[in-house]
This record gives sequence, structure tokens and C-alpha cells, in this order.
Amino acid sequence: MGLALLLASCREHVTPAPADAGALAARDAGVAVAAPPFREGRQSAGLLLELSDAGLGLVFASERSGAPQLHRWDGAEERALTMGAAGVHLQAVASRTREALVTLVEGPAEQLLAVQLDDGGVRALAPPMEKAHAAALSFDETEVVFEASLTHAAGLAIVPFDGQSLPRPIGELGQTGSFQPAFTLDRRVIFTNSSTGDPEVYLQALDGGPATQLTAFHLEDFGAVPAPDGQRFAFVSNREGSDRVFVQRLDGRGVARLMTEKRSTEDTERDPVWMPDGKSVLVTVKVGPASRIARVDMATHKTVWTSAGPGNEQLPRPSRDGRFIAFVSDREGNADVFVMRANGSDATAVTKHASAEYEPRWFDSARGR
Repeated sequence: MGLALLLASCREHVTPAPADAGALAARDAGVAVAAPPFREGRQSAGLLLELSDAGLGLVFASERSGAPQLHRWDGAEERALTMGAAGVHLQAVASRTREALVTLVEGPAEQLLAVQLDDGGVRALAPPMEKAHAAALSFDETEVVFEASLTHAAGLAIVPFDGQSLPRPIGELGQTGSFQPAFTLDRRVIFTNSSTGDPEVYLQALDGGPATQLTAFHLEDFGAVPAPDGQRFAFVSNREGSDRVFVQRLDGRGVARLMTEKRSTEDTERDPVWMPDGKSVLVTVKVGPASRIARVDMATHKTVWTSAGPGNEQLPRPSRDGRFIAFVSDREGNADVFVMRANGSDATAVTKHASAEYEPRWFDSARGR
């Protein structure tokens, strides 16, 4: 089944059910992608064999068939989970249900879907709309918050991950000029809003009430990422002339630079990602013409450079146990998915293809091989 046909099938089932049912009619539609266009066995060795033995796999975006599609690697093989002319953009992976949250883009429409990692089955989380991306799962994987066009072209919405009800807008502020949402540990939503002119970070409770402004500067603060401890968040700000990562408490106090080393104003820091134990943060740092990945200790602010390839390396994602890091590198000529140990050693390519492959996310591959 092609992805265009898949989209048509999902659209047949996303008509809202009667109000008393309050659900998408075709949740758990189980639309499977038959005869995927790509599937190859792998003989893992070295670090890849160690990951396979540990039951760790990766889901990522691949452009080898043209438009971005969802692929998985589980140590034994790599295969496509989606296919077709429309692009599929990976958002997150739910370990509890073994599904990937993706945005399907076809023409002017975007739609949130959940793709089963075992068989490629697809279910719709929301009807097609003008915008449905930048989605994030709650810590308990029961809800999804995303940039949506429900009431405004730049608003936020929340939907249960099981698809049992339709998306609803978040707060008054979240209905205009809002982007980059994420859940905190206690199920509040942290996001960026630019409705007053300068992008700032806000915090919104889901039970109503006004949003709380967490940052206030005359330049740009954005890209907030909450810590696993539920107490802090990292964000990017250009308040010092170029993009730098800062860390602040969720009560609005204690803002501080993450990386304390002096560097050129031409260098930038972006895409902060917390390690699972909350003790350090991974950052993509542009140093001169190349991007590098750094891990910064929260207690000492000591920086360990975990990548040193000849090309650009970026978008790190730690495994759930914190032992390994997946990232994207063009050290071999184009964007490929790599893995390394948390200390930066044993960097190994997972993909080697002339087409771009990126957006790696970890999953438990022990089941469903």
C-alpha cells in the first residue's frame, strides 16, 4: 500500500464521531504498509553488535526512496516502515506502545500518525490540518502536544496518544504565535510564544489559567527542553550576541549559561538534549565551519567533546540508559546516522547511503524482530 493510499485510508477514518463518543472513528485502524520498498539483513559487529545484544534499535528518517520515510534498524536488519511520494517526518518514539509519532505531509495538509515499529501499522491521532508538527510526548507517553492550526496558524494543541478524543487548543496564549512545545514532568506545557514581539519561554498548566512567562529579554529566547528531574529547563538565547544555551529553574529563577568557556561570537550553541539522569546536557556547537557535539556536566560545567569527526556532527540523542548516543554526521560525504558511547568513543555508522538519513530515535528492539 502506497503512502498516498495510506493517507486516503486514514482520512476516511478521521471524521469525528458523534459528540457523545468523542473519538476518532478509525483509531487503531491497523493500516499496514505491505511489501516495503527497502529491507536488508545486517551482520552487526563491534559497537553495533553490542547495541543489538543490549536490545537497542534505532528509528530514523531516510530519503533513499525520494521523500523522507520512516526506517528502523534493530541490529539484524534495516527496513522501511512507510513508503510513498508524501514525506513522513519523525517526531518521537513511544517505548510503551512501540510506535513512532510522525507527521505526514502531503501537499498543503499535515497529519499526526502513529506507526507501529513491528509491522508498520498506522493509526491517526488527529484529522489532517494546515499544520501538525513539532509534536512531543508527555513523560508517561499518554498525551501529545504539537504545533497545530486548530484556531490559529501558529497555535498549540493537545491530544491523547491513544486517539480517544480529538485535539483541543491549549490556553489562550497557546492559540497565537506559539511554537516548540514540550511537556514537563508534572504535565505542564513549556513553549515559546512571540505574540508580544520577542520570542520568550512560557509555562502553561493544562487545567486552565494564564500562562507563566519564564524568560524576559529584549532579544530571542526559544527552544525550551525540560529536564528529567522536573525542576529545570534548557533553552537557547541570543542575548549575548549569538545563540547560546542557558539553564533555568521552572520557577523562573537561577538562569545561567550552560557552557562557560569563552569562544568566538561566530560560534553558536543549539539543540540542547538532557542525558537521562539529568546530570549533563548534550549540545550541538558550531565551532568555525564545523558542528561538534559536546556533553556539559551540570555540576561542574566541564565540557567533554564527544565528537571529533572531519565533518559536521549534530542532533545527538542518548539511549534511555544513557550509555550510548546516536547522532547525525556527514563525515563520510552525506548525512548518515551514527552511534557512539557516551564518552564519544567508538563512533560507528549505522547507515551508509548516498541519500540523507537523519532524526535518529532509540527504541527497545528486543521484541518484534
